[in-house]
Amino acid sequence: MSTWGLAWAWIRFRPLGAALNVALLGIGTATIALLMISLQQFEQRLTADADAVDMVVGAKGSPMQLVLSTVFHVDAPVGNVPAEEVQFLEQHSMIKQVIPMALGDGFRGFRIVGTDTSYIDLYGAELAEGRLWDAPLEAVFGAVSAAQTGLGLGDRFVGEHGLSEAGGPTHDDFPYDVVGVLAPTGSVVDRLVFTSAATVQIVHEMDPYHDHDHDDHVDEGHHDDHDDHADDAHHDDHADEADHDDHADDAHHDDHADEADHDDHADDADHDDHADDEDHADHADDVELRAPEITAFLVEFSTPMAAVALPREINQSTVMQAARPAYEIQRLLRLLGFGADVVRAFAVVLVIGAVVGLFTALFQALEERRADLAVMRVLGATQRRLFWQIVVESLILTVAGIALGLVLAHGVAWGASLWLWEYSQILVSFAWADGEIVLVLTVLGLGVLAALPSAIRAAGIDIPRVLSGG
Repeated sequence: MSTWGLAWAWIRFRPLGAALNVALLGIGTATIALLMISLQQFEQRLTADADAVDMVVGAKGSPMQLVLSTVFHVDAPVGNVPAEEVQFLEQHSMIKQVIPMALGDGFRGFRIVGTDTSYIDLYGAELAEGRLWDAPLEAVFGAVSAAQTGLGLGDRFVGEHGLSEAGGPTHDDFPYDVVGVLAPTGSVVDRLVFTSAATVQIVHEMDPYHDHDHDDHVDEGHHDDHDDHADDAHHDDHADEADHDDHADDAHHDDHADEADHDDHADDADHDDHADDEDHADHADDVELRAPEITAFLVEFSTPMAAVALPREINQSTVMQAARPAYEIQRLLRLLGFGADVVRAFAVVLVIGAVVGLFTALFQALEERRADLAVMRVLGATQRRLFWQIVVESLILTVAGIALGLVLAHGVAWGASLWLWEYSQILVSFAWADGEIVLVLTVLGLGVLAALPSAIRAAGIDIPRVLSGG
């Protein structure tokens, strides 16, 4: 019988012990492999969302919160800055492009982002249907937000304060019209609702042209004024008829009455003109009082030197702060790395425990098979053959444990990818992680290492002593 055949026969002779060793190795390997896959996918997703943005500029506060809220949209905004600050950024020689963002509301847990269409171009998104927004209170949904809310072209909705799925106070007076839906991109764009920055300012009563943009809300007032003027005109007609009836014989008196009537109307017209002038003056005062604000600006550099010089200049010379998404991602990964290290340490303990268990099982099996090994030597088996017999048995168990672990890890990852696609339309590729080859080789090496003491002992077995029962 060949070395592999004999090793497999010995394993089948002890099925429970062999299964336990394989299970322990499989669980430990699966834990480490799944951790590697998850961390790699998490880092790739973060990097994909942030790579398009060189720098974020917003209100003073936490740089991490600024990046999380404006690039990944998973945190509350730091605050707002005056919209005129964009002039400093647009006129800077080191800046190629500035994209404004106005935040504050959401819809069923999906953030409403007030921006311009260059944000869509930044992530290479394309329309699946409809068109992009070009007027106030028009909205475009990302693929995930559209699928989860069930809204499509022609539907209307109202924004809610915050990002809670349960909803919050709503802006019922400012309904949005859905004019477009984006195709899936696998980026943060899929989970957003887009509109113009002016719309966000209008909804929050920050836009200086709020009254002009919402004629519907002031039409009633105009109708009321029109009705009042109509009533006055109707009343004047009756008054004219009464004057005519009472003074029909006195033409000279009628002329004076008409002149007086004419003077009264002239006075009324002059008074209306003054009232209109006062209304325009009041509106001008309102424009001065309502300064629009922007939550943040996404910045694209025109030169690599900007990454070093520009953030410091903005932080020291303006009321804003600058944050680099790439740097903040590394900080975040370091924070998450501690938890990952704990899980990885637990998995390493499982693997080491499995290797120790394998060593113990092989050593015990060797004691039980000493007579068989001595007979093999008598029949012509060499010391090398006995050495490799034990090593091959260990390798079979180790390879089985590794295979089980990889199947478990990638099976869980595949299931997670299906779940993410079904519920969030997030396409995740769970290919081999960069460190899995190293993991496989390391576990294989540990399996061989566990077999060495028993293999050496088997190769040096004392044939006369064993056969004599000593």
